[in-house]
Amino acid sequence: MSSPKYFFAMFGDPTPPERDTIESGIYHPDPKYAPFPTKPGDILLLYCTGSYSKYPMQAPGLGIVLHTNDEIVQYRYLPLSQPILKDRIEREFQRSDADKFRNRRFSSFWLFEISRESFVRALGDRALVWP
Repeated sequence: MSSPKYFFAMFGDPTPPERDTIESGIYHPDPKYAPFPTKPGDILLLYCTGSYSKYPMQAPGLGIVLHTNDEIVQYRYLPLSQPILKDRIEREFQRSDADKFRNRRFSSFWLFEISRESFVRALGDRALVWP
């Protein structure tokens, strides 16, 4: 079994009926970035933009990828004991990942790969809240 890859999945306002909430376990990334390079077992850091009223500018959970195709990424949602704030992400991401993160204003539903180190540093000592 190969090691998982780590991804940053950004969620904008889920109000329109075609948009997903982070708890739904379904993510429709911006189709201009398809095909999505995720595979089962990969880990998503689920981040909400400022337009996502429930968790503005924070990452409240992780997703374990279950299935991917050219339209969606299905995952198991795992909430964190405390959300990761935007400032921490900017501070803890490695330079190349931080540069990608700064470009988030161009798409509210953007999926991109990050390094394991950026993921671990941003996560810190937060625990998963198992359902």
